[in-house]
Amino acid sequence: MSFTFFENTADFDDHLVSFDKVPQAADKENVVRRIKKNWDGVMSDLNGLAGIKLVKPDFDGVADALIKSGTHAVIFELVLTKAEFRLDVIAGNATWKAGSVKVPSELEDYRDFLSLLNGWSTADHNIVPDADFKKFNASNPKKPAKPTFKDFDEMAKKSKTDVDAFRAWAKGNSNGKKAFDAIDKTAKAKPADPARVAALKAINASLQDYYKTF
Repeated sequence: MSFTFFENTADFDDHLVSFDKVPQAADKENVVRRIKKNWDGVMSDLNGLAGIKLVKPDFDGVADALIKSGTHAVIFELVLTKAEFRLDVIAGNATWKAGSVKVPSELEDYRDFLSLLNGWSTADHNIVPDADFKKFNASNPKKPAKPTFKDFDEMAKKSKTDVDAFRAWAKGNSNGKKAFDAIDKTAKAKPADPARVAALKAINASLQDYYKTF
């Protein structure tokens, strides 16, 4: 089943490395220390989530890039694409990929994956917001469980909901539509009536075809 992947980016604001003044070369030791400290927090909060494996960035390189850029913050950015969920470390115009995990390709696996990210998300690291997750689920409803009725008679006696779903499917299937037409026409016939027997045989054959769609 095809579906549209959800994509988003979100800054990991909990662990933003921000300086009141733009760091200078003489501040490098303190910059590296601050980056390492916040990285420990990122590791604690994120590593392993939905399978992501974080990789320590080059702290010296990040510090040098920040100082060279003339900016005052190192950003940990969460990135979700159709291919991967990753963490980027951004300093000025330089970016380090600091870990990733591939995104599942099957719908239900992907739904579980998004659910993990949604459950983890907060205002400070909102990679899968509640509204977007609800929208995804509404656009991609879960496939109903495969019915287990031995025949149409049992289904009709036990579950109107399943009969309605079967009937809806049959509207797009020529044999199924004919079978339901025969069932409806012989609804008041006696069980031994040849027309009813034939109708039940046809509807049970269509029921097996319907089961194959699950």
